[in-house]
Amino acid sequence: MNNAISTIETFSNELLIEIFEYISPYDLYKAFFNLNRRFNFIIKSLNNFHVILQEDWDDKRNIPFFASQISKLIIKHDDFIDFSYYSNIRLLKLTMPTENQCNAIQPSLLPYLEYLYISNFFFSDHSKQLCRLIFSPAFSYLRICQIDRITLDESHSYLCSPLHQLTISPSTWKSNIYQYIFNACPNLVDLRIIRLRNLSFKLSSNIIYSHTSLRCLYIHFYSIEDDWYDHIEWLLSNVPNLENFIFIIDQNELNIEFPFNSLADLLMQHVPNLINFKTKIPLNNFLSNDLNTIKRFHPLFTNVKFYGYINKNLNSYLLITSQK
Repeated sequence: MNNAISTIETFSNELLIEIFEYISPYDLYKAFFNLNRRFNFIIKSLNNFHVILQEDWDDKRNIPFFASQISKLIIKHDDFIDFSYYSNIRLLKLTMPTENQCNAIQPSLLPYLEYLYISNFFFSDHSKQLCRLIFSPAFSYLRICQIDRITLDESHSYLCSPLHQLTISPSTWKSNIYQYIFNACPNLVDLRIIRLRNLSFKLSSNIIYSHTSLRCLYIHFYSIEDDWYDHIEWLLSNVPNLENFIFIIDQNELNIEFPFNSLADLLMQHVPNLINFKTKIPLNNFLSNDLNTIKRFHPLFTNVKFYGYINKNLNSYLLITSQK
């Protein structure tokens, strides 16, 4: 029987790299750096560190000495960040974004950025300068972006962004925001717009910004009023190749029964390639059609379920999906 004792130095480089992936970079450097040249070489070759800079971090301005090896950075404080030290970043998330933090995000400092999340719904509108860069060719590797309380400059021309997926939560809504997005993102496949409130949709129906690449659309209204139909009709008429559509409503301000047949007609007329569909509609105690009748309005109204509440403060709603 072999009683030889193995030590970590006997492990292959490949095995050490796999082990080191489970250790935080701070602990990794503290435990293994400067043990020997081989370990130093392996640790310095790693370029996929994930780091979270917390709000209660004692020294937020202290740059980690392994900053150039970080690929995923989540910032949970509102102090200024010098991104020139983080040139390897692929994913960046700001949870307490300030104007200084947003303006510090520059293509020359973060040339490999692929995923960007500005994700605190309640922060002030600080994204105007950043949006000029996002909706342009500046971040050549950027594919997925989420910006809460997006701020666009109407005097600026947006074009040729490489984005494939975009999620926005506008603090105010202007109908021509679609114009900016569609013109600036010709390769956009997935668009998600969250918590629109009390829209006033006045874009002329004869203005067309057709986007043929878009396949997935998620629209989440905080509330709708009478102009919801014009909004959805205009939008669907400009995404003819749409395949996946989710339409969520939290509050229904209509004083009549929601016209499910009209929604079905819009889908039939404008998005013939639609494969997957889901909608949640508050009923406001109006529901004259039985569920089987609603199912017959559209081939994708496969499952129609009623959800009611004993508590009168909670509004009942209808959930319609294409899932069998």
